Amino acid sequence: MGKRTTTLALLASLGLAMASGAQAEDAKGEQKLAKILEGRTVRAAIPCIEVRKIITTEIITGTAIVYRLRGSPTLYVNRPTAGLEDLNSNNALMLNQAVNLCEGNNLLTGDNGGRGAGPGYNGGIRLGEFVPYVKDN
Repeated sequence: MGKRTTTLALLASLGLAMASGAQAEDAKGEQKLAKILEGRTVRAAIPCIEVRKIITTEIITGTAIVYRLRGSPTLYVNRPTAGLEDLNSNNALMLNQAVNLCEGNNLLTGDNGGRGAGPGYNGGIRLGEFVPYVKDN
């Protein structure tokens, strides 16, 4: 094999290794989401949720955001339509003075300032629809 062929083969195998690593990370996120949603039934998606009612936000790296709203046992799952590579459970989601979070809104992601570093922006996501999951009786 020539030098160029060896280099191309090495790059191809590196690309496959990176792709399989990303697939493993995606599967891990999907498994975590499935565990959170156990015992729940999906309902029709809604376009927006009220910011003032959000009591917790759980980011599942590379997969989704799970919102819990005050006064409701329903979980709302949002799968961003863009920026999944920036969706990381170690990051914070930054929003402006919005009253509602809606499908199509863009949110910045940022370092949460941990490990002595100051907070800073590092990417962004575009929200998808909000899918409610209600507890089974």
